[in-house]
Amino acid sequence: MSATNSRDVKKFQDDDRGFLGWLDDNPDGYFINRARTPKPAHHVLHRSSCSHIDRSPVIRWTRAAKFCTPRRRELEEWALRIGGGEAVLCQDCFG
Repeated sequence: MSATNSRDVKKFQDDDRGFLGWLDDNPDGYFINRARTPKPAHHVLHRSSCSHIDRSPVIRWTRAAKFCTPRRRELEEWALRIGGGEAVLCQDCFG
């Protein structure tokens, strides 16, 4: 895990254990996926409880970086400021 420019936004890359632990500790939190070569259209905002995360041990969840925070607004502001564009809402999380 590493810190980012926002106060409580945490970055997990190549750290599945840390990311899954963060989800457990923050069940009402949010995260954004970000590819290693980021493009704004690829910033998808999810809830910690997203059904896409099935915790399969064969999937490397943090191959693409995950940026996590307990507060949705902070993550959306981060996406605009640091990520280069608005976050797209996960349809499974936000319908």
